[in-house]
Amino acid sequence: MSVEKFISQPPLIIHSSLAQLRYLILSEGLPANTDRQQQRLRCYTWSILSRTSMERSTQIYLSLLQRGAVKAPIIQKIKNDTFRTLQTDSKFINLVSEDALIRCLSCFAWQSLQLKEQDPSFQVSTYVQGMNVLLAPLLYSCPSEPMAFQLFSTLCYSIIPTYLNNNLSGVHKGAKLLDICLKIIDPKLSKFLSDNLLTAEIYGIPSILTLSSCNKPLEQVCKLWDFMFAYGFHMNILFVVALLVQIRSKILKSESPMNLLTRELPHFDADEIIKLGVGFVAKIPSEIYNLLVQHLADPNLVVPY
Repeated sequence: MSVEKFISQPPLIIHSSLAQLRYLILSEGLPANTDRQQQRLRCYTWSILSRTSMERSTQIYLSLLQRGAVKAPIIQKIKNDTFRTLQTDSKFINLVSEDALIRCLSCFAWQSLQLKEQDPSFQVSTYVQGMNVLLAPLLYSCPSEPMAFQLFSTLCYSIIPTYLNNNLSGVHKGAKLLDICLKIIDPKLSKFLSDNLLTAEIYGIPSILTLSSCNKPLEQVCKLWDFMFAYGFHMNILFVVALLVQIRSKILKSESPMNLLTRELPHFDADEIIKLGVGFVAKIPSEIYNLLVQHLADPNLVVPY
């Protein structure tokens, strides 16, 4: 059975068969966003896997839009980033406007302010640099802004809340875990980077914070996200390790590994990265793997390494 046929079944059957849907994504994958129907398929699949209800998505989005652009200085921060979002990706630029990014991020800021008023302990920021890139695959893969907004809200509030608090605590813990996992998987490469003072705090923050959506090409990012919506976004840390291992010979031979890793990384193939990353799981001690899973959402987690 294809993914398309599977998600066309009644909702009760869908939610009792998530394991089958995950397997279909692993074995068959989803088609590229070549038309509206395939775009809708990916969006629906992501919403099912993340338990995101689209029932009132348009109503919620329109009510936030009616509030207008969020006030300064938040809107200035948003506009400082949106104009440069994936500017070298022609497919993205042709499909997603800067106005759409601004609208979605402004609505998200209004929503976060509202949630903060209701609960002073609410942690997710109204806006942090990188949210524009995190939103990009969703606007690219969803047939409407309200649907992309709903998925973005689930991602930020439920899946990676520690990545988006005021001090980005989960991102920095993710960087520590990236260093730990690379040392386990490829000690030689890890030592080389360490000797060159290249910790994940230096080169890995963009790929961690944006769940690899800052890397290229976007179609391959979407395939990574298919897998991560199905099996967990903690896998992004292992996928970053996989990308490093793939280009290890270039890194080891480079006269300036800093430039290689902190500028634009080479294009990647999602199938190869997923295969490598999944293979790494067996090599990661269970206590480290548990930290990978927990660091996305547990603000009190300690990474004792």
